[in-house]
Amino acid sequence: MKVSGEGSSVLNLYAIRDQESKPGLRPGTIAGLKHDTVEISPIGRQLAEGAIKHHVGKIFVSAQIDESLNRLLEGKSQEVSDAVHTIIGSNLLPSGSISDEGERAALREAGLAQAKYVADRYMSGGESSELMAIMNQIAVIGTKGTVDPATGSVSYKMPPSRPVGAPEDYVDINELMKRFEPDTYKKLNEAVTGSGDWGSILFSFVKKIPQNEQWVSKYREETKQLLHELKTTKLDNRFAGADTTDMASFLLDINRKLEQTPLAKADALMRNMDNFARIFGYRA
Repeated sequence: MKVSGEGSSVLNLYAIRDQESKPGLRPGTIAGLKHDTVEISPIGRQLAEGAIKHHVGKIFVSAQIDESLNRLLEGKSQEVSDAVHTIIGSNLLPSGSISDEGERAALREAGLAQAKYVADRYMSGGESSELMAIMNQIAVIGTKGTVDPATGSVSYKMPPSRPVGAPEDYVDINELMKRFEPDTYKKLNEAVTGSGDWGSILFSFVKKIPQNEQWVSKYREETKQLLHELKTTKLDNRFAGADTTDMASFLLDINRKLEQTPLAKADALMRNMDNFARIFGYRA
């Protein structure tokens, strides 16, 4: 492994040179420190019941997924874009307000059914299958959510993010540090958020990489395995095959399928389905 090649790419990725402003964390960039785990608060993203905002908050999963979604949604209506991002935030990666795994599973399955409705009604050609592949990957991430017993908040471990255009064997230095030197990663995080000397911490770690080539090989092996799992895992779905002819038929079929496998708590799911329908201007 040549240090110069990987080292120079790290410098460019983190844009350390000539930074004059306070480092900040930005989803989807590596200007400061990119987090692979998202803490989702109930207040931060919960949509007000009966009132869908035009600019729905977006969750950054990975650079590849973000780029694919942007491409698929380009030229589509605001309603379609809002629906896709609402499904991700409210169903596939629901917030801490839904800490019960049974409820999260029902929302996740309903979210995939909602995604199929969007794909069938508003996507054409290969767009439909591509959207469903992406949403299924996100849903698989959702199955691995971890609940903090003290706060009820849910954390989701996002896959390593490879910048668009980067080679297949790209190594995310943040991920590498977190995996093999977690204490250093913690110090880096504290330095970034506290306006400390995070650059020197990062450079010191980078210098260790040539003497620890096993870090890179292990990272690449684990990343390849994780991405394969996300792409190949098939999730059971009680709402699979719901009628997507129109919204009325879709909601009726979801209710019919729900009656066949009733939930102990269905209030959250019912509100979610109602909000989804309202995005497209439908009111029962």
